Amino acid sequence: MLYLVSLALALAIALGFGGWSARYALDRSEDVGTESVGPWEANPTAGSVDADPYSKARLARDGNLTLGIGEGIAFRATRDSAGASLLRQCSYRLEGPTPPARVWTLAPFTLEGRLVQARQGQPGWLVSTNLMRREDNGADIAVGPLAAPGNWLSVSGTGAYALSLTLYDTPASSSSGLGELEMPRIVATGCNHA
Repeated sequence: MLYLVSLALALAIALGFGGWSARYALDRSEDVGTESVGPWEANPTAGSVDADPYSKARLARDGNLTLGIGEGIAFRATRDSAGASLLRQCSYRLEGPTPPARVWTLAPFTLEGRLVQARQGQPGWLVSTNLMRREDNGADIAVGPLAAPGNWLSVSGTGAYALSLTLYDTPASSSSGLGELEMPRIVATGCNHA
């Protein structure tokens, strides 16, 4: 009987420690393979056979469908260009160019990966083909809880979140050096909105 209790205890410790160490390794290795362009981060090989084992394990754990090389690339920002965390109760302006792409989308997500709720009657994301553009073909985008003229991405609630800028059919997805890309700056324009 003592043998069975000892065996069960040893298995419980081994499985518990093994599971904890695997989760710890995945959570601590998020920067492996990630490249930064200003506040934006992307892992260009995440959807390829050349992806590092940690990226593959994170994708399997999270159940994300990642774009393959040549299909596109997803950039994620959790901070503005000044380094402050993005907060749903604050307003931001995206300014500057986006890399060339056939189509791109911009959407807000919670840090756990769920789409942030938009204000009632507003879409929860923007698509580049539906934006109002300037004469130079650029687009000004306001992000936040308060309605803004022009292109506005509605965000509601409070707390930290991430912006996801996904470029489809873009040369950036097959580029080996993302650091040379020009990405839009994320500029805070105000906080503490009700």
